[in-house]
Amino acid sequence: MIWFVITAAILAIVTVFCLVRAQRSDKEIAPIVAQILFWLLIPLVSNTVLALSNNPDVCRFCYTVYFISTTFMLFYFAQFAVKFCNYDKQLPLIRKIMAGVVALDVINLILNYGLHHVFQLSVVDGAVTFESLWYHKIHLVLSFLLFGVSLGAFIIKCIRTSKLYRDKYIVILFASVVTSAWELFHVFTNENVDQAIVGFSICGIFIYLYSLEYVPSVLMDEMKKTVLATVSDGILFFDENRECIYANSAAKLMLGMGINETANGFEKLLSLTGEDREESAHYESKSLTCTKIEDGEEYIYDVELHKLHDLQGKRIGSFAKITDNTERTKRENLNRYLATHDKLTGIYNTDRLYDSIREVLQNNPDKEFYVVASDIKEFKLVNDRYGREFADKLLIRIANLLKDKAASSTTRYGRIGSDKFGCLIEKSVFSEDTFISAMKEVPNIDRNLVIPIIMHVGAYEVEDKNMPVSAMFDRAFIAIAGVKHEAEAKVAYYEDDSRDALLWDQKVTEQLDNAILTGQIVPYLQAQVSREGKVVGAEVLVRWIHPEEGFMPPGRFLSVLEKNGMIGKIDQYIWECACRILRRWSYEGRDDLYLSVNISPKDFYMMDVPSIIIALADKYELDRKRLRLEITETIMMDDIDEKLKTIDRLREAGFIVEMDDFGSGYSSLNMLKDMPVDVLKLDMIFLNDTAHNERTKKIMSLIIDLAKSLDVPVIAEGVETVEQVDFLAKMGCDFFQGYYFARPVSLDEYEKKNLAAS
Repeated sequence: MIWFVITAAILAIVTVFCLVRAQRSDKEIAPIVAQILFWLLIPLVSNTVLALSNNPDVCRFCYTVYFISTTFMLFYFAQFAVKFCNYDKQLPLIRKIMAGVVALDVINLILNYGLHHVFQLSVVDGAVTFESLWYHKIHLVLSFLLFGVSLGAFIIKCIRTSKLYRDKYIVILFASVVTSAWELFHVFTNENVDQAIVGFSICGIFIYLYSLEYVPSVLMDEMKKTVLATVSDGILFFDENRECIYANSAAKLMLGMGINETANGFEKLLSLTGEDREESAHYESKSLTCTKIEDGEEYIYDVELHKLHDLQGKRIGSFAKITDNTERTKRENLNRYLATHDKLTGIYNTDRLYDSIREVLQNNPDKEFYVVASDIKEFKLVNDRYGREFADKLLIRIANLLKDKAASSTTRYGRIGSDKFGCLIEKSVFSEDTFISAMKEVPNIDRNLVIPIIMHVGAYEVEDKNMPVSAMFDRAFIAIAGVKHEAEAKVAYYEDDSRDALLWDQKVTEQLDNAILTGQIVPYLQAQVSREGKVVGAEVLVRWIHPEEGFMPPGRFLSVLEKNGMIGKIDQYIWECACRILRRWSYEGRDDLYLSVNISPKDFYMMDVPSIIIALADKYELDRKRLRLEITETIMMDDIDEKLKTIDRLREAGFIVEMDDFGSGYSSLNMLKDMPVDVLKLDMIFLNDTAHNERTKKIMSLIIDLAKSLDVPVIAEGVETVEQVDFLAKMGCDFFQGYYFARPVSLDEYEKKNLAAS
């Protein structure tokens, strides 16, 4: 028995060491492993005492302790097996049954002191002899059942698990099977000392190692390969002789290696970095940026090379990491480009243009320069009508023309707004004709435009080179503002008077909303009179009573609003004023009077005119025939089909549509043919300032006769003399409007004069 005592002592020391380590472990399964090791120590010690003692009382106590401790040890071993194999969540009932069996078995073992039903001891020739009784047989069956749960869990796990994980389960299963066979041998030989406890102890140590300490090297290798195969960086490992022992798929792709090729990995890496094999042996770590051209594409790689050493400092190999920075480099280059260039046109953006102009001016103090700006007339309307794609093509066209016309090394050009471009050009090479011809080339974008694209250019001669570049362009745009309304491409030059005109335009624009809100914008009415001299209605005109400028006639502000596109705001306000007036007149019983309101040509582009006017008429519950709508023949200069549809909608809604200023244009008869109008307004300017007065009168007579034949009433506008009244009355003109009858007056004055008189 000496060998057993020595072996048990050694195993007890190892078990204590493992127990202490298990208690310090933070793994979830560590507490169960610690319980197994603890309950293994007790049968080791008790069997060692049994091997050395012949005292019946001592042996009886040691047997009892041995049986109880093995029961607990097998119980925790079964729990460990279930948890270690990840079956613990699936078998809660079995755990409860096992706990009940253990409790019953422990109670019976303790009761053996009184009932003597488990075992009894006798002394024969000075030696203690163990005799198994009936419950001892039950104890053995229960113990083997507990042990069977453990074996079953490990067998099932070994069958189901991947071979990467199988070794740790097989080792514990094998040790358990050997130990169970050893325990069976002990049962059948009926020896006093259970030598199989040595097998249990070894099995417990395996449990500790494989559950808390052991990580399979094959598993780690496979995991490393899996991880390295998925990373986007190329990874290569080389041994001490610089032979490639591993290369992931990313590295093989970057170096042009075959799927299963590793032998030429180091040479492929050197061909990428451009280094010599001998020179590469002299560094510990190195970082390189390499470029490779393949199939016309440029690839940019960052390569890191590192040597590897063991704990003693001896070189064991090296590794390389290759990072593909192609996309990142392209993105950085693009960001740098976009920081200084316009994304759409590819020329300088505002900031870069201003900086480059500043550099040219500073580097050329003796040269004279123009700062030139361009602007597309009514670009917003072009954008709205033809769409974003066409507008973009137009801007690209302008940018390309600027590139083509760049005349010298000091010329700088760029885009400084949505449709605004600018450049710096030497005065000696500046040519107005060049710019005008370029502006005329702009519309050539493979599209048949209904209206031409008109550009204007403003030029400012740089006098103070220290002036901010932005201020120089402000002056160039001030020059443009003075010719923005003109219908032909033109180069305008900055003058101080241009600045004053621009400031006035800005003032009108900025103060319009407040003027409407505070009642500075007011409707004025000019009476319209029948041939019998009866007032039948009035045209609603707009006036601005400014707190600083005083009474402002429409010429001072309407042209500004026409240019900047804000005419629609004031038109809508006057339309609603007219509706309110008509509503009040209806309450007062004056349904016999009508009001005419003007619709600006730009209104048709900026808003849905029929929807707005119909909504206003409905809001104020008007008879729509009392709100007459005046349009000028100029609205038919373009987009005729759409305009005709709009006019038809208004007439179908019940409004009377008047053609205003008839005779002031150059295609009046053609317009009369196409436009479905209800009333014709003749402009008396037609009679003024002509050397052929009699001829003009005959033409007017024919127009009135033509209108009569079409059942279209005629209103003569601008009537100022009794001679004009007599002449028009003889020709059959129906209604009159002009200074001869009444000037435009305020609403109060109109009502006092006309409503009271009625």
